[in-house]
Formats: sequence, structure tokens, C-alpha cells
Amino acid sequence: MEKSKSKKIIMIVGILVVILGSFLIIKNVSFAPVNEIVPEQKIENNTSLIKTDSIVSEQTLPLSNNPKDLAWAVFSKYLGYNKDQNLEGVKSVVYKVAPVCNDAKTLIDCKARMDLAYSYGSALKKADFVNVWSDEKQIILATDFWLESSKDLDQYGRFRSIIFFIKGTDGAWKLLSFSPTKGGATNKGSASQEEVDDRIIRYTEDNDKDGMADYEEECLTKPGDLTCTKTSPKIRDTNGDGWWDGVEALMK
Repeated sequence: MEKSKSKKIIMIVGILVVILGSFLIIKNVSFAPVNEIVPEQKIENNTSLIKTDSIVSEQTLPLSNNPKDLAWAVFSKYLGYNKDQNLEGVKSVVYKVAPVCNDAKTLIDCKARMDLAYSYGSALKKADFVNVWSDEKQIILATDFWLESSKDLDQYGRFRSIIFFIKGTDGAWKLLSFSPTKGGATNKGSASQEEVDDRIIRYTEDNDKDGMADYEEECLTKPGDLTCTKTSPKIRDTNGDGWWDGVEALMK
């Protein structure tokens, strides 16, 4: 019950961040810059796709060479820097910092991002990230999916928490992005529960385990958007450049 309650709280916080997104977040989350929590909401054909993407973290001496330990050490240091409002510390452990944190005139907004990043990130637990995908260039930590429903709003969703890391040019691991609630939601309407279940799985399934939903890889969340680059939902690295599709999308 406690775990379910905490996940519901995270989902509610994610929706609130969408409301704040106009000044706290940057689209196409590649959060290497300081705190970028980028929630994005898409509603089409009575369907609501909710995605929250946040920024990258830092690095501490790991207890082992296990990819999960290495990555979590970086994430823990990142959270500590955000808690202490240590911008230089954050910069040292992320892929890049949000533009708002590179401008002295928007320092207040930058600090607000740091507070949000700490709030979101500190709610995540290492033990919940049971899926670890890695190679010499990237690490992805992901929880299993969980289901959420709100009968009052007629909303049904499937979400997971996910954190991306990449190897920097200095050989150190850098936080690229983190999302407390990444997934999709839909209205039930007149559909049967079986149809709804099939729909939310279709929106969120990530068969090649590259951190990007198959639905997104096929540009189905952005029909008619010529800026969306299709990738294969069956191949992690569609263009063969060494970066997995979900990771490369966040680096842009």
C-alpha cells in the first residue's frame, strides 16, 4: 500500500510540474544543464500522453564497478548538489546545464529548477530500479511499469521511472536525464477495459529497451510532424553510431 501511495504522489507531482513547465522546463529534455525537469503533455483523439523528463546528475566514488552502483553514485551526488544549491557542482556531473542556469538574470528560475530536481529525485529509490541496461557509452536505469487509474477523471495510465547516463569526454559518467513518471495515459470513454489496457501498453512499450517507447520511435505521438525522426522500435541503435535511440534523442 505504501509503495502504491508513493507512486500516486509522484504522478500528481508530475502533473503539477506540467503546469509549471512554461518557465521551469525546456522542451526536448536533454537535461545535462542544471535542473531540467521536462514534463510534456500530449492529448490527441481523446488520448492523453504524459511524459516527464528531468535532468542529469553527478558522480561520486562508487562502491563497485557495477553499472547500477556507478550510475547511482552520480545521481546521489547530483541530488546533493541540487539540495545545496551548488550550481558548479551540478555542472560537474551533468551532460549539460539548462540555458536558464547559464544566465545570471534567470538565477532565481535556475534555483527553482534545482529545488524541483531535488524534490523529484529524492523520492526515487535505488532498489526500485530493477532494470539496468548498459554498455561502455551509456547506462539506463528503469523501474518496472506500474498502472494508475482515476475513475473521476476517466484516466488510465502506465508509467515507470527512468534515469539516463552517458560517458563524458573526460571518461566520467554524466547524468543525461531523469523522469519520475515516464509513460502514457488515456481516457477510457466507451472502450472496454481490455481495449484500454491494450492501448496504454501500445503507447508505452519499449521492446528494444533503449529508453524510448516504440510509439515515440515511430513518431506516432507527433503525426505530421516533419521534425520527428523515426527510429526502429526493434533496434537499440538504429543509425549504428553507438548511441541508443532513446539516449541520442536526449542529447540533441
